[in-house]
Amino acid sequence: MSHVIARILTAVLLGMTAFPSSAADAPADHAISEILGEFVKPGEPGCTVGVTEKGVLSHALAFGMSDIERGKPLDTHSTINLASVSKQFTAFAMLLLQQQGKLSLDDPIVKYLPELAASAKGVTLRHLVHHTGGLRDYIGLITMRGRSATDGSTIHEAVQALARQTRPNEEPGVEYEYSNTGYFLLGVVIARVSGQSLAKFSEEQIFRPLGMKNTSIVDRYPDGIATLARGYANSGKGITIDETGWEQVGDGQVHSDLHDLALWDENFYTAKLGGREVIDQMVQVGVLRSGEPIDYAAGLSVGETRGIRTISHGGSWVGYRSQLLRMPDEHLSVIVLCNRDDANTGDLAARVAEVFLKDKLGPAVADVEETAADDKMAAPGWQPRDLGRYAGTFYSAEAVAQCRIHLRNDRLVVEGCAEGAVLKPGKAGEFTDEDESFTLRFPGNGADISGFIYNTFGLRELPFTRVAERFE
Repeated sequence: MSHVIARILTAVLLGMTAFPSSAADAPADHAISEILGEFVKPGEPGCTVGVTEKGVLSHALAFGMSDIERGKPLDTHSTINLASVSKQFTAFAMLLLQQQGKLSLDDPIVKYLPELAASAKGVTLRHLVHHTGGLRDYIGLITMRGRSATDGSTIHEAVQALARQTRPNEEPGVEYEYSNTGYFLLGVVIARVSGQSLAKFSEEQIFRPLGMKNTSIVDRYPDGIATLARGYANSGKGITIDETGWEQVGDGQVHSDLHDLALWDENFYTAKLGGREVIDQMVQVGVLRSGEPIDYAAGLSVGETRGIRTISHGGSWVGYRSQLLRMPDEHLSVIVLCNRDDANTGDLAARVAEVFLKDKLGPAVADVEETAADDKMAAPGWQPRDLGRYAGTFYSAEAVAQCRIHLRNDRLVVEGCAEGAVLKPGKAGEFTDEDESFTLRFPGNGADISGFIYNTFGLRELPFTRVAERFE
């Protein structure tokens, strides 16, 4: 049986479509198909996978369905929401504006968004590029009000939510904390400086010059992209549509396909757009106030895997997952775009890369096993005797959100700010949820029930004040 016939049979069995390649490439295509075949089952949403070698998209394959209801399979031109892979395009746009003399990365953010003066003092555009701005998470502020990712939310609403903040999470430059807020605000700055939406600016200054005909930034819904793959959630009990009505851009919302991303990837070698100055700045890592370098550059993570230098970024938003993994010294990149929320695109991209680099990779580092002590939950620092004291309605003016705490069957249950969470004692004066994803800290080691301080990833020291009598 010829390589070509074998490849066709593999495609049929796995629901795969492929970009034509030579018979010599068939073993690599087969290896990729085996990797994806372990994950994507017939009739399920899936992934598209591309490999670029020395500037050529040498392998492009698609696995699974683009639209289950319509029976439409994914193909190599299917458009996927890139989620946070979008951040590198925002950083590139910022650097283009700096190159044009229209701004400087060392400008304070309040120069362009004076409404943030209360919480963004000393924060520069460079801080935001490197996730060292210390600002609160706009997504958390909006979802705390009961809004889900599938509901509508606008750019104006997010700016107003951030304008209400009276303090940051941390002073700028002190620490690295991944921040969607930072890149969202960079998108707003680009729009205000250029006089165009980020979508329009990127179309004219990036996508069109690079020939990226199937790439756009979606800042209004519905968009009507003909090649758009639907996003899906896999709960384990069934597969359902999982898409967004949010219109915020900068931190996400670039939609693209394998072929266009191959063109974008190659520009990091040719510097056709932006020149070497901009490309070099794209991969220059940030430095903390202490002088310590971090591994995050401009919308890109810079690192090393098994002795191979890597430049990469992943994305995760509603029913979409993405990964663009570049090995610059090998002039090799792997692109994985999925329309399902259970895809580990980082792992898939690494496994595909291994197909092409197995003779060059160093030994894999074994995972360090955690000790039994590490797995134990921390013992509660207190045991409140009267849980009913903490029931009531609490309000945050900065989040414009309520936390309603009810006593039900001797348990404190939250509605509003953390819908459905069941509280348990944590450190002295604190309650946390079952997953320990957030804490409520009552002053005086729990003696003062007039309010609490809410803490979670991206939202620190957010005050809530009691606004109603406690109830059960």
